Amino acid sequence: MSNVKSGAEAWDARFSGKGWAYGREPNRWLEERISPLTPGKASFPADGEGRNAVWAATKGWEAHVFDLSPVGQNKCQSLANENGVEVSYEVDDLETREFSQEDFDLIACSWFHVPWDMFTIHYPRMLNSLKIGGHFITEGYHTSQMEMSSGGPKSLDLLWELDEVMDTIGNGFEVLHAAVETTILDESDLHRGKAHVVRIHLVRSN
Repeated sequence: MSNVKSGAEAWDARFSGKGWAYGREPNRWLEERISPLTPGKASFPADGEGRNAVWAATKGWEAHVFDLSPVGQNKCQSLANENGVEVSYEVDDLETREFSQEDFDLIACSWFHVPWDMFTIHYPRMLNSLKIGGHFITEGYHTSQMEMSSGGPKSLDLLWELDEVMDTIGNGFEVLHAAVETTILDESDLHRGKAHVVRIHLVRSN
């Protein structure tokens, strides 16, 4: 059963402040990996207040977002207006969303953590909406982040082990990058300091 209502309420509360909860700039890993790509049609799942999607739109991408939060949708619209771009944003839930097959040239997300039983079912469904040759780029917190104070969920069920993630989503993809790394985050007070992360960049091969 979907937890969309309770999840939406929590994210609405986080996004209801005057500023942007995770800043207005894109996630650095996504920016680094997306910048060399030829713009096309891109999906930014769980992009919250829209910082990644808006940045991509300024670089020529046709940017689409789905996220639980109506407040996030409004913040994304405001940020898009400030930057003179358009972003398509649907308030929707990963667990119940219908995905078109082979629709996107890029799917990119940062910190899109869901319970593991949801991940194993619905991340593969989501990635089926990539075209052949399309890119999947993501950054998430590693299980060792539990001991860190630089952000992320405090539940092992929501954190990532690289091998488990790749076993779930890696079939049918060329691996350009898949690693556990230590980085210094500076996205906002919620994501700041030394962190243990999983960084993945895949290309759909079939």
